[in-house]
Amino acid sequence: MATEKLNDGKSVRVTQAQISNDQTLDEINDLPSQHTKAHNKAVRILLAIILLMVVVCAARVPYVGSYVDSYVFEFLLGNAKYILYIWLILLLFFKICNFKFVKVLYTKRFLLGTFLIVLGAIIGLAIAQQLWWSSLSGSDTVSFSEYVGKFHDWANSTDAQLYKAFMPIFYFDGFSNPVKYLDAGIIGTAIGIGWLYVTTVLLGLVALILIVFGILIYANKTDNRGITLLRKWIIHLFGGTFTTNTYDELSGEKNDIDPVVHQSVEIKQEANKPDQLTPPISFLTDTSVDHYFDNKSNAEKMQNLIAKFIKKQNIEASYQSTTIMPQYVEINFEVDSRSNIDEILRVQNDLLNTLKLESFNISFKGNIVRFELPNKESSKVSMRQIFNSVNNIQGDEAVVGLTLENTPLLLDIHKHPNSIIIGRRGSGGAMLLTCILISLAYINSPMDMDFIVLSPLGDKSLKHLDNLPHMQYPVISDPEDSVAKMHDVLKTIDDREAKFKESGAKNLDDFNKYQSVASSKIKKLIFVISSFDKMLKNNLQNVEVLSEIMKRGAAVGIHTILLSINVNNESTEPKIYDSTDARFILKLESEHESLKMFDSYRGIQLCGNGDGFYITSDGKKKTRFQTCYLNANELIETIKIIKTFYQTKEQQV
Repeated sequence: MATEKLNDGKSVRVTQAQISNDQTLDEINDLPSQHTKAHNKAVRILLAIILLMVVVCAARVPYVGSYVDSYVFEFLLGNAKYILYIWLILLLFFKICNFKFVKVLYTKRFLLGTFLIVLGAIIGLAIAQQLWWSSLSGSDTVSFSEYVGKFHDWANSTDAQLYKAFMPIFYFDGFSNPVKYLDAGIIGTAIGIGWLYVTTVLLGLVALILIVFGILIYANKTDNRGITLLRKWIIHLFGGTFTTNTYDELSGEKNDIDPVVHQSVEIKQEANKPDQLTPPISFLTDTSVDHYFDNKSNAEKMQNLIAKFIKKQNIEASYQSTTIMPQYVEINFEVDSRSNIDEILRVQNDLLNTLKLESFNISFKGNIVRFELPNKESSKVSMRQIFNSVNNIQGDEAVVGLTLENTPLLLDIHKHPNSIIIGRRGSGGAMLLTCILISLAYINSPMDMDFIVLSPLGDKSLKHLDNLPHMQYPVISDPEDSVAKMHDVLKTIDDREAKFKESGAKNLDDFNKYQSVASSKIKKLIFVISSFDKMLKNNLQNVEVLSEIMKRGAAVGIHTILLSINVNNESTEPKIYDSTDARFILKLESEHESLKMFDSYRGIQLCGNGDGFYITSDGKKKTRFQTCYLNANELIETIKIIKTFYQTKEQQV
């Protein structure tokens, strides 16, 4: 890029938005371009005009609306035209507003689902009505033929003159006899004959819609698998994509592996073994989804394309290595001089087109140029994979994921008692936090470790943790209760410090070593605050309290983990941020946030879904990693294993 001087270790993101090589990064990332904006505006205006015409037709505005309504809609559809009107209005409205739901409205599955529901309602209501009418007798009962006659009168009286004037080939004999244009529409006649049938069918459809939406809403607030499966089927029938919550990182995907379901008897048998202190790793499910060989094959193709492209540009470069990660692949080339790097940056748009990608990242260090390309299929790292690859994980170590070198990354809460996780929604922050807590709960008895989790915004992805036996309380979501609990934790630190001083102990391990009775021992406490910046906002007292907890907690066995979805003045409050020992930066929201955390654009260039950097407290070391993944079913099953195992152990004691 001729307009920007890049230092070693910095990175440039190449996207289809680049239209010239002399743009600055701010101009490159200014989406959409002026041309795209003008095009979108023109399309929206056109759609708005079409929407206005459809409304005019639906309202039968004289001359224009009534003619189109009669000749086009009613001739083919009859009374069913109103269903088409509603569908068209919704389709155009969502399209103008650029809502993603518009894709559902014209998928084949949506149309099929609508047809099946309408057909089912007609058949069901026809049977119900037949039984109802057959049970009635008396002179006041209106015959079926009379309802047919009333329907014809209603259908023909409105537009007979228009059809007679403009379509003389059809025969009209007054307003009472059937018009020869297929009885007011094929579909209209099929939906209902007579006012009663039309009204009942429409009411039935409304009732059915309310039932369907009731199932969808109820299933979103329950873990009942039968209801969830029904909800999933309905959403797929209408062409949608099933997810329990838009930002719930524990919601399953189609390539998730179902966990192995263990019976309580199996778990209790293992817990009864004297030498089995923690649940066996065999109980965990390897739910990793491995597209490694597919990604490797694709990486080789990309490597060859890059090599040919560089050679075609007469740039001196040699291939060095390829690293396959779950979300991306990194391909390294070595160049002879800085001028070759400038040349690669100059032709990066052409390379983007050659690779046929929407975007990729270029970074360099010294003479090594690194091309970071997204994988077509993302892999997933399982906790069992990490547990199996590390010998003798200690109680103070929590599973995080895999590094760029494909080595396990663990968080040692003894060495790093205060941690912070920052990443926008969907970046994998809640997933990383969940994996850390689950792995600690797996290898630490509730007799040795407690959790306190505050979530002032009521993060749904943390609700499953309530069933862990390590939880002192269910997840606290009320803001006032969260602040009160934070003060309680500070009081706990005061109490522990007093006990340590009285006994002459230097730390928690030293204190517990000389306790002859197990009940006299003090547990380690993992203190978690999700969206902690919301508690600190414009509240200096809360800042002081949290700062004291982080400063004094480690010495008495209280470890803090903070989670925030964005970078702001509260999340980077010096008293808090400087007290953290381990920092996990996931995909950030903006270039400003990325520059604030990285002094580069790497934060916004991350792939999301658990792709991040581990940064030491001094900010000098940055380790790229991919966090482990748990789907909702695996999480529920793992918590059941932990709970049953340690409850059995406690009963033995």
